[in-house]
Amino acid sequence: MAVLGFLGFVASYAMRVNLSFAIVAMVNTTSSQSLALNVCSSLLPNQTGLGDAGGPSQKLSEGEFNWSGEEQGLILGSFFYGYVVTQVPGGILASRIGGKWPFGIGMLITAIFSLVTPLAARTGKGALIFVRVIQGLGEGVTNPSMHALLAKWAPPLERSKLGAFVYAGTQIGTVLAMPLSGALISWNVAGGWPSVFYVFGLLGILWFVAWALFVHDSPQSHPSISPKELSYITHSLGNSKVSTNLL
Repeated sequence: MAVLGFLGFVASYAMRVNLSFAIVAMVNTTSSQSLALNVCSSLLPNQTGLGDAGGPSQKLSEGEFNWSGEEQGLILGSFFYGYVVTQVPGGILASRIGGKWPFGIGMLITAIFSLVTPLAARTGKGALIFVRVIQGLGEGVTNPSMHALLAKWAPPLERSKLGAFVYAGTQIGTVLAMPLSGALISWNVAGGWPSVFYVFGLLGILWFVAWALFVHDSPQSHPSISPKELSYITHSLGNSKVSTNLL
């Protein structure tokens, strides 16, 4: 569970921030002042670096979309409009039915909408904002769902270590998304910037398949856990509850 939880957060945060990097190549910087260029230009050396004449490269200036800085800010921030909505409902749902499926379905939704992001962007700003809001709704349940899973799987003496390992995926996902997004765009894979959403979306779906097959809500529901490990986790958590009640 811990390894797939770690990889889930890697995929989650990669899909969360990929637009921040891809938008550098999406926006036509000759027709509007690019907010993304100022923030992320160093991440795409082959496209945002200076050409032989000292000016911006031709490839970057030919981005498809004429979005102003304000429009780019709205698009980039729309993810969090959905993200804040499902935090509390996600925690309530995970406490009632377990964290496996809220976490997994939330990630699957995010991955599917990552795949349709290029189509949405070419349809219009409103469609892209809608897609990003839905992605935020999907990812909003991930943290509370993982809390519910760790509460059932992590013995008290190992909870800090397991929690640190799982949530380290948030930083790793962000760090990995930076160079990988830049490389995909620079190498012009599948048309350049659309490949950023295709690759991360596909990885998210592959992760979901593994999550659905191998992760269970509790040690008691795991079909192949060893009796020794089950006894250790159960007794550790039981002793923790007894200690809490005595206090």
